[in-house]
Amino acid sequence: MAVGLDAVRYSAANARVRGLASQLLSEEIWQALIAAEDLGATLNILHTTVYADVAAELEAGGAVTLEDLERHLHARAAQNIRRAMAFVSGARRNLLQVWWQHFELENLKALFRGFDQGLPPDAIRHFLIPLDAASQLPWDALLHTQSVAGLVDRLGNTHYGQPLRNALPSYRREQSLFAIEIALDIRYYRDLAAAINALGGADLEDARRILGTRLDILNILWAYRHRVYYRLSAEEIINYTLWHTFRTDTRLIRDIALGAAPEDILERVWGRGTVDLSLLEQATTEAAMVTTLELILERFWWGLARSAMGGYPFRLGALLGYVVLQETEIVDLVTLLEAKTMRWDRERVCRHLVRCEE
Repeated sequence: MAVGLDAVRYSAANARVRGLASQLLSEEIWQALIAAEDLGATLNILHTTVYADVAAELEAGGAVTLEDLERHLHARAAQNIRRAMAFVSGARRNLLQVWWQHFELENLKALFRGFDQGLPPDAIRHFLIPLDAASQLPWDALLHTQSVAGLVDRLGNTHYGQPLRNALPSYRREQSLFAIEIALDIRYYRDLAAAINALGGADLEDARRILGTRLDILNILWAYRHRVYYRLSAEEIINYTLWHTFRTDTRLIRDIALGAAPEDILERVWGRGTVDLSLLEQATTEAAMVTTLELILERFWWGLARSAMGGYPFRLGALLGYVVLQETEIVDLVTLLEAKTMRWDRERVCRHLVRCEE
């Protein structure tokens, strides 16, 4: 529990975040969006919310695409993290800074994909999330390195340098970015774990519950994806995941690699009945199982964030809960807009949203 000056800082931070949280779409608005007959009706509803600018851009037509709006929305999420950072200091601020850097991580992946496909710098720039001056990476210089190997070299002095150098021979041999992207992911999420562990007391507890759970979820999903989609061996799967997170370790990952069912794995990690697995009954193939498991775990994480946001206001958990809820809202909003362009019915839309309560 925060006391003294820390309590004052958390009070200011949470007053600000509560104000931002009041701008999150209400359940009533979400139900109206989901039930909207088509994209036009959806945009009419968005005009009454903080996303009125999104609706206006789509209605303006021209060269604006859903991909453009997705980048715009993710940039908004990144800016909101920076706003929350202004009200905390020390290890708490560093944690939010490291979490913010997952937007940089996605931009780096976009750069590698662009160079791998031989795209020119201007075309690659179109896929980057606008991060403005908040990012310390030299994006213009990175955009003009012109090759995957050149980008690895240009990042040599960053914390990604050694992992990327280790992954480059695999890229050259396989002509696949798989090893490169895994190297980026593992380096980044190890940094996130270190930032969590630098906290103490209630802050550490909150960070482990929210962002530590994210690490657990990713490690489990990576293992299942590697097993089902890429048919990797147990040894390869262990090498291409985090060796341990707060609730997973190499023994658990090996069991997944050797065929363990998600029901058994999730019970071992979070206990019986903690995660709602009823949707898995509808998965008839291993590939369907993985996509269903992704949705189940995203909904579980969203639920944790919602509980944290509504908890004791003078704790880090309320800040982290808001950050996660806002990012999840953006992911769902992009999914919803795409679904409306394809004229999906309500039931089908709900099957793909994280927050949809069917």
